[in-house]
Amino acid sequence: MSTHGSIKFGIEGPNYPWEAIRETALLAEKIGFNSYWMPDHLVATGVKRWNALHAWNALCALAIQTKKIKLATGVSDTFRHHPAALAQMAATCDVLSNGRTILGIGIGEAMNLVPFGIPYDKPVGRTIEAIRIIRKLFTEDFVDFEGKYYTLKNAFLRPMPAVPISETKYRSTVPIFIAASSPRTMEVTAHYGDGWLPANLVPEEYRNNLEKIRQNAKKHQRNPTSIEPAHFMYIVVAKDRETARKTMMLTGKMMLLSRPRILEKIGFEPPTYDFEMTFKLVFPRDGESWLEKSKQLPDEVVEKSPFLFGTPDDIIEKLDEFAEAGCRHFVMNFQVSPRILKETCELFAKKVMPYFKEK
Repeated sequence: MSTHGSIKFGIEGPNYPWEAIRETALLAEKIGFNSYWMPDHLVATGVKRWNALHAWNALCALAIQTKKIKLATGVSDTFRHHPAALAQMAATCDVLSNGRTILGIGIGEAMNLVPFGIPYDKPVGRTIEAIRIIRKLFTEDFVDFEGKYYTLKNAFLRPMPAVPISETKYRSTVPIFIAASSPRTMEVTAHYGDGWLPANLVPEEYRNNLEKIRQNAKKHQRNPTSIEPAHFMYIVVAKDRETARKTMMLTGKMMLLSRPRILEKIGFEPPTYDFEMTFKLVFPRDGESWLEKSKQLPDEVVEKSPFLFGTPDDIIEKLDEFAEAGCRHFVMNFQVSPRILKETCELFAKKVMPYFKEK
């Protein structure tokens, strides 16, 4: 039995169709997941299908149909919507869900912006300003803000998702989880974030970065433990390891080709940067070539990657390392076909999650 204390589990569901989104969220709530995360994309990624529903619209629909699971975006960018409009979306979902909303924020991806004429310049600086504005709108009666990218004068949000802690101060009821991996975004997490949501780290890197965030939080006169350490992870769990390995292999290679920095970290020179998805564009016409190029990667890159695959015992062992490094909220993206997603979730909930639950 783990001795890590309270550990939460979330699941990121599909972009489309609605029936799959709804079924996954209802199942996650039923079998004990703590949070459901909706990808926030204008377009999904894929080889044959690129469909995506609007994240906040879907979460508001789920808010009516669920009762206790937290509802989150994994993650929203602050380019497609003015930060005030994004704050209102989260506040609306919080009202409909009776206080169960999490606002996940990241720097965005070119594929959701550039084809639509939305400028993708200065992503870190713009995102930091937007987070500061959202935090103010969530907790202040009236907001004046003069920044490099945004200007607000006597701005206010009603209903404000907050509860009063004094006559002049409020505590937000919508936690902001920041997908931070760079020094600047981790700094803003320390200053303004309620949660930290990096992706695909190894335990040692996770531990070191969490310590940096906590030290910076102290500099901002914040309680370091008030920032919830989460981690977004790609995972396959199966009853036998070889099945899990085979299931993860091709999908894992495609994800690594679209995230070449992970390949660099594990000491492998990417064969191409053409399919990098944050700052470059990958269109549907590129799907087949992306798939074929991925097949050329050796299996060892997936085996050495931060992606998790194996039996429940294998997964417990790996997650335990992250729990020891400080993670308290695992957000799982199960890399399996829709046909076996239900049984995969149930296997994880039955065989993995109980190990981490408190006595």
